Amino acid sequence: MRVLLITGKLAKPILEEAVKNMGDEVSILALDYPVASLMSIRYILERLKVRKESLSGYDYLILPGLVYGDAKIIEKELGIKTFKGTENAWDVVRVIEALRNGVELSTIYPADVILNTSMIEDAKKILERVEADANYVFDVGFKVPLRPPPFRLLLELDPSHPLDRWIHEIERAKLYVDGVVVGFPVGFSDLDEVRRRVKSVRDLIPVVGIDSDSPYVLREGVREGATLVFNLNEENIEKLEELRKDSAFVVAPFSTENRAELTVSLVRRARLKGFERLIADPVLSPPLMGFTESIMDYAKLRTVLPDTPLMMGTLNVTELIDADSHGVNSLLAVMGMELGVSILLTMEKGKTRWSAWELREATKMVSVAYSQGKVPKDVGIDLLILKDKRRLKVTPPQGKRVVARKLEPEMDKTGFAHIVLDDRRIVVSFTGKKEASVEGEDGLLVGRTLLREVEGISPEHALYIGYELAKAEIAGHLDKNYVQDKPLVRRIGLESYSAQSNSTEQ
Repeated sequence: MRVLLITGKLAKPILEEAVKNMGDEVSILALDYPVASLMSIRYILERLKVRKESLSGYDYLILPGLVYGDAKIIEKELGIKTFKGTENAWDVVRVIEALRNGVELSTIYPADVILNTSMIEDAKKILERVEADANYVFDVGFKVPLRPPPFRLLLELDPSHPLDRWIHEIERAKLYVDGVVVGFPVGFSDLDEVRRRVKSVRDLIPVVGIDSDSPYVLREGVREGATLVFNLNEENIEKLEELRKDSAFVVAPFSTENRAELTVSLVRRARLKGFERLIADPVLSPPLMGFTESIMDYAKLRTVLPDTPLMMGTLNVTELIDADSHGVNSLLAVMGMELGVSILLTMEKGKTRWSAWELREATKMVSVAYSQGKVPKDVGIDLLILKDKRRLKVTPPQGKRVVARKLEPEMDKTGFAHIVLDDRRIVVSFTGKKEASVEGEDGLLVGRTLLREVEGISPEHALYIGYELAKAEIAGHLDKNYVQDKPLVRRIGLESYSAQSNSTEQ
């Protein structure tokens, strides 16, 4: 297979570096045009026609991914299979690998579209196969895997929140979790409220667990349809014996000493009493408070209780470390896979909001990678939200540059703009010669609409508004707080940065 990569002058060094280990299989032709993506198909065709004879030895011509037009006309004229490559020149190796594997690329769309779609479809098929082939031990409204993959995810609702807040939380997260856990504070004894809440939650999502220190509350929750009880321990095992056939139980010790041994003892004791559906949880300790030792407890249980599914409360870590939760959740999913923990419990609070989605994506990524016998990288699913895997090499413009200097803004006589995020929607209000409010999710569209609604906004003020709208849009994508005129993110490497709390736990 011989491949010719068509590019412009500026991108040629990047392509040379990317394919330097591919030998004679891949060649590069740089046309006399600086920016590859600005070339048109017609332009490329006219310059290739004069080289027609020298091109006859190639099996494929690969064009820059962003060139304008349909590459089919080049293929018809030259008689050589012609496709568009990737948008980023560094990714051209993926194109070569795809051609080797017989992937049919596109003459219209960049190869990224085809390759990413192919990877995603492959991942979906693997996850479907994982679900079909798993070893399930019992059913609680969903089938419980003995060991992952697959995983099951549970969302614990904050006991301090009112019911309407619970409902809002479930509506937002139910696409990503298999069930929710309703908890009640220590000493809570209003059984009517227990029934009301469990029933309301069950109307929204079929699998409900109940968590309380009171056996009476637990019993009432099971009678109202809860199928998971948190927690069966040395303090209440006798009092919950009457429910042993009605629900599944998470076995978690009340004591903080020798938790692995105590969990094993409790599981065996419960089975002797006729409890059949048991899930073991030796309890994950917070970072620097026994975290590593508690991980070892899960490893012990995986061996000592080979027929019992395990559960891990990831919220004990994500909430108690000041780090972005998606990276922490990704690593916890890997740990869960290696430890044989098939059920993960999370909570969304403050900075851990969207942990349910993060864990769902992380467990899918880990499940696909595990099934393929590879590390969780380049599997079609990822949690790369704030960082990029590869650094783009850019060619800056030549010539003299003017250094930006600090300038005081010129006040706009037309008025001023106030920008806020309202449930991830941008709202800009203009006050002055004309009053106007515009809302939307796309900052560019919001800005354009505002400029049509309010005539005469100065260019400098329009620039400022556009800058702030871009920040607001990014904040909306990340579901992050946005405050006008304040930095949106911390600049990496700036040690003198004084971190300010960017979220209030709610």
